[in-house]
Parts: sequence; C-alpha cells; structure tokens
Amino acid sequence: MLHNDLICDFNLYLCEKFGYRNSCSVMQNANGFCVNISERDLDCYIRFWEYSNGVGNFPDWSIIIVRSNFKKNQEESLKDLARFFKEYMPRYGYKNLCSEGDGYGYYQTLGLRLVRKDLFGHNYALALKDLNV
Repeated sequence: MLHNDLICDFNLYLCEKFGYRNSCSVMQNANGFCVNISERDLDCYIRFWEYSNGVGNFPDWSIIIVRSNFKKNQEESLKDLARFFKEYMPRYGYKNLCSEGDGYGYYQTLGLRLVRKDLFGHNYALALKDLNV
C-alpha cells in the first residue's frame, strides 16, 4: 500500500531543507515503493520495502538508500536525511536504514553494518533506533 502521508512528509522535508516542492517521483511495487528525486543539487533513489523476502539480506521494513548524491555538503546532508528517517519513518512502520551496493560509502557516514557482500557490491543495514546521527 502506498503511504500518501509518508510521501507528503518526505516532500515537506525536501521543501524545507532544499526548497524543492513535490520533487518525489514515486513508483509502487509488490513489496513497497521507490522514490526518485532528480533536482539540480540532489539526486536520490530510495527504496521503501515492507517485505524483503530475504533479498539482499535486508530486513523487512527497510529504507534502502541506493543513490543519494547531494551536490553540496554530502556527508552532513546524508546525516540530516538519516535523522529525518529516524524521527519520522517509525510512525509508518519502518525499522531499518540500509544501503545497497554501497560504492559511495554511505555506510561509513551513517555507521551501517555489513549484511551482504557479493560481486555486485556490499549491502549494509542498521536499525533506525540504533543510528547515531
């Protein structure tokens, strides 16, 4: 089920933080939905998975950062995004923050732990409540 309130909260965060209005492009899928944001200073692709079915060793109810490139202040902006997720996403049932094929090193900035290593990259995860951002 697509969470309209969650998307509204995320759009409001992006508007308040970066000035982007209604910048989330949302694609629903069988186990949740994906959000793509392509703006001049921000390029993000994030999966919101309710059920992982063991794919990528991600736990259920995970927010998976596939791509999150901020043109300015990458590390601080990524931490701010993680703080937003930690504060707001549990009310929608999400419990974990993850990164997929993490060639960008998001795991280092956010303190995520390795859950899978293979030819396609490394996947990391951590419970939102355990994030230290």
